[in-house]
Amino acid sequence: MAGIGEVPRLRWVRMAFSPAALLAHARSDAGRKKLRYAGVSVVFVPLGQILIQLLALAFKARSGEPNFTMASIVASAILTLPNFYANAHFVWGNNDRDKRKTQISVFWVAAMLGVTLATILTAIVEHVFADSSHLMQSFAVFIAQLTGFGLVWVGRFMILDRWLFKATHGGEEPSPEVLEELHREFPV
Repeated sequence: MAGIGEVPRLRWVRMAFSPAALLAHARSDAGRKKLRYAGVSVVFVPLGQILIQLLALAFKARSGEPNFTMASIVASAILTLPNFYANAHFVWGNNDRDKRKTQISVFWVAAMLGVTLATILTAIVEHVFADSSHLMQSFAVFIAQLTGFGLVWVGRFMILDRWLFKATHGGEEPSPEVLEELHREFPV
């Protein structure tokens, strides 16, 4: 554990990428959890993108111009809470209501980081493709959204797994090494 002013040690993880090694990882508890996390995203990414496109069309009908930036913010506001509950239940099996407000708050902050990055990229794309067809704008917004949320996706998993839902690791007491890692100054 690094003290104040010290650089923390980096631990390198070796992972074989052979089909047998990947299959073995997918069968482990950690691998299954990552697959469930990806599965929840497979549901919520298309839902979010469909909602963004529909909201952009609704804004276009109202003002004459599609507003993908506002659509991105509204879609995220609508889907953040259901996304939290899906992750808490299906990925981490966490049904503990004792820390629910804290968990939702941390999840919301992580989601807003993704929304912020995706919205900034969406605003840039919206400006760059302003004179393009609606189809081209929609596709560019889709790519910007995937990039913005994708960059935050991995970090969010680490925050949720190592800090927010740390007590639900298989229902077992963590090892002394894991406990030391969980009690560092910044748990990620």
